[in-house]
Amino acid sequence: MQYIKVKLKQAEMETVVIQINNSKAYKILADLEDLQILRVIKKSKKQTISLSEKYAGKLTSKTSDALQDYVKQSREEWNHKTI
Repeated sequence: MQYIKVKLKQAEMETVVIQINNSKAYKILADLEDLQILRVIKKSKKQTISLSEKYAGKLTSKTSDALQDYVKQSREEWNHKTI
């Protein structure tokens, strides 16, 4: 799902957010912009950030260390598991 902010040319300018459901809409928006009916202000792209960036600083160092120890122990147990 992609969203674009569009500024409409009216007596009173209004900014609206629209949802693009079909790639053909981009051509239509470009045509409307060429006709000076509307102006595309900003095209938003989904930003991808790593989980480490997203959650950096969210845990206390004590909790983080405990979690790291637990994960390390779990991996060791998994690797030494006998079936």
